[in-house]
Amino acid sequence: MMSTEISRDSAPADSEKLVVTVIGAGTILPTTGRSPSSHLLRYGSQCAIFDLGPGSLNRLALAGVDYREISTVFISHLHPDHVLDIVTLLHALNATPGWVRREPLIIAGCYGLKAFIEQLLQIFRDAMPETYTLDIRELTVGRHEIANLTVETGLTGHTSNSIAFRIETPVGIFVYSGDAIDKTAMEHTARQADIFLCECSFEDDTLTEDHLTPKDAATIASVAGVGQLVLIHTYPHVDLARIHTQATARFSGPVTIATDGTRIQC
Repeated sequence: MMSTEISRDSAPADSEKLVVTVIGAGTILPTTGRSPSSHLLRYGSQCAIFDLGPGSLNRLALAGVDYREISTVFISHLHPDHVLDIVTLLHALNATPGWVRREPLIIAGCYGLKAFIEQLLQIFRDAMPETYTLDIRELTVGRHEIANLTVETGLTGHTSNSIAFRIETPVGIFVYSGDAIDKTAMEHTARQADIFLCECSFEDDTLTEDHLTPKDAATIASVAGVGQLVLIHTYPHVDLARIHTQATARFSGPVTIATDGTRIQC
C-alpha cells in the first residue's frame, strides 16, 4: 500500500503525486471549520472537484486554489449541500474580468444531473456558458474514462441515484463515498484504496437509515484493505474524539477526522 500523509500546505502539488484537498468537510448545517461537501483532486494536469456544496468557491480560495483551473466536476447526488455552488462556479467562469474560458467543462455524476443543470440554467441564465462548452454526463455504474482519469462509480444507497467515485492512477487510488448507507457496495468501490474519503455523519449509537457511522466507515475500510481512512461529512453536534475512538477500534490504519483544508497525498 502506498504511503499517505496529511498536511495543511496549500502549495501546488507535485505533478507525480495524487493530492486530495478537503474543501468542505461538513454538512448542510453551518459550523466553523467544516463547510458543506466539496473535495479537490489534483493529479498531473488534472484538477477535478467532487461535489460543490454552498460556499465551495470561497473555500477553494482559502485553500489557495484558483477556480479557473477546474477541468472536471463530479457530482455524487443532488442534495443541496453537495450541489449549490455549481451555479456559482458557472457564473464565475463567465464573469471573471480580463479572463475568458475556452476549455470545455465536464460535469459528470448521478442520474438526473442533466435535468437538474438544465433547470438551474433556466433560472440563472447568466450562468449559461458563453465562451466554452459544458459537457454534462450521467454515469452508469461501472468504469469510465473521463478527462484522462480512470473513474469507477458505484451506488451508495443514500438516495436512489447517489454514487461513490473511485479514481485509479499509477501512483494511487482515491475513493470518495459521497453520502452512503450500502456498506457492501462501498466495500467493493473502496477496495485497496490508498485514500478513502468516507462520510461519517453520526456516532455509533445514532439510529440512521441513510448515513454511515464510525463503525460502518471503519469496517468498510478494514474489509476493503484501504491505506488511510479520512472521515468527512460530520455533523456539528458529534463528539469528534469519540468518533475517532470508535473508528480506530475497528480499523488499524491511519484515521483522520477532516476539517476544511485537510490535505492528503500518495
